Amino acid sequence: MNKKEIKTDIMLVVAAILWGLGFVAQRDGMNYIGPFLYSAIRFGIGVLCLLPVYFLTRKHERKIKVKKKTILIAGLIVGVLLFLAVSAQQIGLQTTTAAKASFITALYMILVPIFGIFLKHKTTKAVWFSIAIALAGVYFMSITKEFTIERGDLFVILCAFLWAVHFLFIAHYSSRVGAIRLSLLQFLVCAVLSSIVAIFTEPIHLSALSPALPSILYGGIGAVGIAYTLHVVALKDANPAYASLILSTESVFGALGGWLILHETMTSRQILGGVLILTAVIFAQIKIPERKIKNEKAIS
Repeated sequence: MNKKEIKTDIMLVVAAILWGLGFVAQRDGMNYIGPFLYSAIRFGIGVLCLLPVYFLTRKHERKIKVKKKTILIAGLIVGVLLFLAVSAQQIGLQTTTAAKASFITALYMILVPIFGIFLKHKTTKAVWFSIAIALAGVYFMSITKEFTIERGDLFVILCAFLWAVHFLFIAHYSSRVGAIRLSLLQFLVCAVLSSIVAIFTEPIHLSALSPALPSILYGGIGAVGIAYTLHVVALKDANPAYASLILSTESVFGALGGWLILHETMTSRQILGGVLILTAVIFAQIKIPERKIKNEKAIS
């Protein structure tokens, strides 16, 4: 592995850790404020965190020849998708645990290659086998012996579908538009849309912001400002399947965070479901990365 590949892998691992622990911050923050207000503030902080980086790198990104209209369209598309995915996740976390949400969200890693079929990407038999394992995992994780499922789990499942679509658009636009520029635009769009919904649907009390501040700051600076940006920057050079394999560890860090910080517990049935989901995600992505194939051809 060369320095560029090592740097990309480190960015992906850090993003996975920050996102995993972000489930804990989201769950805790909503003990004091509504889901849309939480998203509005944390993505607003994300915009502020990214602005200095944007001004430092804008000369480089301006070298990318692209029309302003294309930049705005890209930012709007990924921003709306980000808003929808985050909103579904936030609403779901109100009635489900951080551990369950982190594992169910990881399903988007399997959905990415499935949706790739519509983009004429090849889907292996391993992926279809992984889907069967993942469905079994969701069953044990979310559906009780009485065949009921919590409302929160349904929203997180919807979130996984939206993340998969968002992932594909990010991979498509990041190198064409500029990673930092795209991140800034999507954060801004998400913050604005979340603010609008929060104003009309949630009670807003300034006094509630104080106890929620640690979770808000972590969500804004760590999970948004740093993690999302690392994700977008890394996807410029990483193979999408290889990247999703590393990012799948997010679910493990989310479960650990829920256990250590929120003192959440999982039943043996839910643990089995989590193990099946993580196994399916890893099994679907394990293959020789394209970059290694290129290196082998170069050597031969």
